[in-house]
Amino acid sequence: MRLPFLLSLLVLVQNPAAAEWIKLSETKRGKSFFIESNEITIQGDQRIVIELIDNKRPDRDGDRSVRVVRDYDCKQKRYRVITAAYYKTPMAEGEPSMSVEGTMGWTEIDANTPARAILDHVCAIN
Repeated sequence: MRLPFLLSLLVLVQNPAAAEWIKLSETKRGKSFFIESNEITIQGDQRIVIELIDNKRPDRDGDRSVRVVRDYDCKQKRYRVITAAYYKTPMAEGEPSMSVEGTMGWTEIDANTPARAILDHVCAIN
């Protein structure tokens, strides 16, 4: 578990502007969900994915975007957060206002959600 954690920390400090973001979903409230297409790690039925969630307007904490490293379990259709960095700017540019590390436990993924769109996309990759 230590290697994925160290890789995720390295990923969070990389330049988001240089990333190859693919938009996979957008909500009615203006949240856009992207993945970094060149940074998907495959480990059996699991995929470690770098995501960017970009808000049209700041959330209640004043953040405009979040860069997240998630571990998706393709077989069980669930995910867990490994790391997350919050930004006051769009598209995770600049310095994060806050970062969190460690998993928050597994979350089941419902149909017709942005997380399901990401799961379906990354789990189709072999």
